[in-house]
Amino acid sequence: MNELDRDTELVRARLQRAVADVEPAPDALPKLLSAARRRRAPYRRPTFLIVAAAVVVAVFAGVAVGFQTPTPQPVSVRPGDYLAAVGAGVIASFDVASGREQAELARIDGGEVTELAGDRGRVYAAVSTGDGGRVVEVAAGGQRPLAEVRDGRALTANGGRVAYADGDRVVVWAGGARRDLPTPGLRVLDLALSGDGRLALLAERGGPAELLLTGPEPTTVDGAEELPTGPCAPLAITGSGQDIAALEPADCTALDRARVATYAADTGRKIAAGTPFATPPLTEGPVGLSTDVQGRALVALPGRGQWLVDGSQILPLPLPCECRVPATF
Repeated sequence: MNELDRDTELVRARLQRAVADVEPAPDALPKLLSAARRRRAPYRRPTFLIVAAAVVVAVFAGVAVGFQTPTPQPVSVRPGDYLAAVGAGVIASFDVASGREQAELARIDGGEVTELAGDRGRVYAAVSTGDGGRVVEVAAGGQRPLAEVRDGRALTANGGRVAYADGDRVVVWAGGARRDLPTPGLRVLDLALSGDGRLALLAERGGPAELLLTGPEPTTVDGAEELPTGPCAPLAITGSGQDIAALEPADCTALDRARVATYAADTGRKIAAGTPFATPPLTEGPVGLSTDVQGRALVALPGRGQWLVDGSQILPLPLPCECRVPATF
């Protein structure tokens, strides 16, 4: 190797040492990438601040709940139960599936229960007495007479309202106020209230029964719309949420099959015809129809049979007792 080659190798060695002195550390690239990600990511509060805030909210919520006033327990039936008048003024709740009595809700003295209805944690009963009758409201705090009646019948309740027929008028209670709706020329067979305060009347006026529907919060039944129910007049009606449910014969010539139809309260149009099911003769005793908050219907023929109608499913139910008043949701 000549002198030029030796000088070249010396310069190359010195350059290699210089590069080695500035070579990045092994973790330099990960640190560089991490810093770049932090610059691009949105700002986030430190985890310990989030946890601390959650603890403060939980403690505050616990204190607030501790100071809330407990909600009074309603007297009406729990989901899956229904009401029945078991005799001597006793009103009790029963389990739908088994028919077992769940609880005694009230004992009404001085008369015989002839009608039952339930709504919003309250039970309403029409009571026959020796000098007429009365409608009684039963709540968690006890019971009180709502009104004296002459022949109170067709009791119904829905949406915080109560209605019944009495003589030649229908009485509607809403918000503590009473409205009397004269019904001259009509024989009221049954009543129903929709959730928006419309009143449906199943009534006769010298011919077959008609289903009539008023506007919201009526002050008269004049001008009530007659709904097209088909060849068979309904046997019972009830409120079903915002709509009206009607128990109708499935065959006008053989009254041993029924169905629960549904009518839209705002238009009067039939929106569901219902699934037919076999029953004892429908004209040989009282017939009851009621619905629960789930939209299921209870068809009750005292002493003869009960059915739970849930859409297209029809379930026979055990009878709660030898009751003369139809059971009701």
